Amino acid sequence: MISDQTRKVLIFSKLKGVGRVKLEEIIKIEGFDIKNPEDIVSSIIKQRIVKIDKDALINAEEIAENDIQKSEKKASKIISILDNEYPVILRKTVGKPTILYIQGQMPKLPSVAIIGTREPTDHGKIITERISQYFSENGWSIVSGLALGCDTIAHQTAVKNKSHTTAVLAHGLDTISPKSNEKLSEEILSTGGTLLTEYEFGAKPKPYQYAQRDLIQAGLSQGVIMIQSDIKGGSLIASSAAIKYGRILAVPNSTDLDKKNKEHKIEANLVLAGSDNDAKADLLKSGPLECQNIFVINSKDDYELLKNKLMEQYE
Repeated sequence: MISDQTRKVLIFSKLKGVGRVKLEEIIKIEGFDIKNPEDIVSSIIKQRIVKIDKDALINAEEIAENDIQKSEKKASKIISILDNEYPVILRKTVGKPTILYIQGQMPKLPSVAIIGTREPTDHGKIITERISQYFSENGWSIVSGLALGCDTIAHQTAVKNKSHTTAVLAHGLDTISPKSNEKLSEEILSTGGTLLTEYEFGAKPKPYQYAQRDLIQAGLSQGVIMIQSDIKGGSLIASSAAIKYGRILAVPNSTDLDKKNKEHKIEANLVLAGSDNDAKADLLKSGPLECQNIFVINSKDDYELLKNKLMEQYE
């Protein structure tokens, strides 16, 4: 499934030298909505957006058509920021993906991202399941990244409750990483969930793509709950993005046992749940004022208050 507008966007995205910035410039060309690709080329050349010739366009059209065919076989859809169904909550973010590949249902609201380390402590595992169950039972969509550890527990809990969950991938829809989560990805789809990525079919996971995935997780959510992380964990990318988007970042406080054991996977929690705003800002690469959106979870009694604060984001 793809609209005529998005088909054109997809074609130009396949041109050499066209990244997200240049693609947005091309989309803004006057008459893009009514011109065919061949007519748009002259405007691209005139505005010096990128060098392009007839052969390059033909090749881009062939590659795009291959993507479309693979999408149809997967019963998935390709949408762009020109489509009305592009998630409104993601559209509001800076650096949003121009194109999305989606299998299953469209992402839903209200939504919260529940993320964290691949190696949570015993307490981290318990908290991930408890928080995921609470929000699932209250009709929230759980967004996560299908990684091992906290992500897997969050998705599994949503599936168990037959509630909606969106798995944001760092690769194309034709592969699942880690491979051990292939069955989970199938369960997500069978219970009405979503697999979503900005990467084309055939794209394999690469380190920088996980960072982009994390930004999308934050962009699709009214807030991020970062269960556990060390001070260099990838979960901090989504955490930082959440407060930069003006959304809530929730962090569970650590148990005395985890503190006593000096668990590395709670190092970020200790900083973010602490009183030093400069340390928080430094860790999240943000400003002290943005850190006012950090919500510390001390017990399950805080879940409802957190839910209400998250709802305030889009009421």
